[in-house]
Amino acid sequence: MKTFLAFPLTRLILIIVLFGVLAKAMTPLALRMHSLIFNEAMVFVILLAVTLAVEYFCAQQTAADVGFPSSGAINGTFGGLLLGAILFSIVIGILALTHCYSASFQSWNGLLPALAFFLVGALVEELLFRGVLFRLIEKMSGTWIALVLSAVLFGAIHIGNPHATLFSSLAIALEAGVLLALAYVLTRSLWFAIGIHWGWNLFEGPIFGTQVSGGQFTATVLHAKMNGPAWLTGGSFGPEAGVAALVVCLAAALIVGALVIRRQRLIGPMWVKS
Repeated sequence: MKTFLAFPLTRLILIIVLFGVLAKAMTPLALRMHSLIFNEAMVFVILLAVTLAVEYFCAQQTAADVGFPSSGAINGTFGGLLLGAILFSIVIGILALTHCYSASFQSWNGLLPALAFFLVGALVEELLFRGVLFRLIEKMSGTWIALVLSAVLFGAIHIGNPHATLFSSLAIALEAGVLLALAYVLTRSLWFAIGIHWGWNLFEGPIFGTQVSGGQFTATVLHAKMNGPAWLTGGSFGPEAGVAALVVCLAAALIVGALVIRRQRLIGPMWVKS
């Protein structure tokens, strides 16, 4: 029984099922609160509690094993935030140089709520996709298969976003799905990936004023004007569905991937180990 409970697939199923049940039970409270930040925070707390409980009960895993070590939290998060900001700034630079992006100052008023909203969103998605799905699939199939599967799933969940297309989902899978998984593998911590995710979204929407995965924000620091071909700018979905973002993120993923290989952070499939 202990072997069955400790098996990664068992733990993965238990986390998903228990999280689904508890999240559904909390839905009436979420509907009454009328607060996106509160609802996102509640989802994170439920997912974190379920993950820690299942991992400890089934395999004696701690928060550090899940991806939240106490050491390196600040440096990892803000280092990732800086990298995410730089990467998206490069994308905007490419779009500006090709006369696809221009902007004027609007207001700083919406920045503080956006900081909180996108941080909590990054916490939820990184815990779910890298801390749970990628990590437990990797224990069974090895790094490369887990990378492909988690990236595909990450792209697939964005297919329901406004103005989404098959290409936009593929682009997100290649941009964020690959880069963020490799960031986790490099550090064996979620902090760096959370920071990258946070910084990218924060600069994409609230700072530079473009769409974030199809969603448009009105309270932005800059009021953006986008022109040019959709294949470059991403069209109505936003820059994530454009070639500029795809090239920048894949270049970053290649660099991080090279560091992963150089530092021998890869894990082989379970059947190869045995």
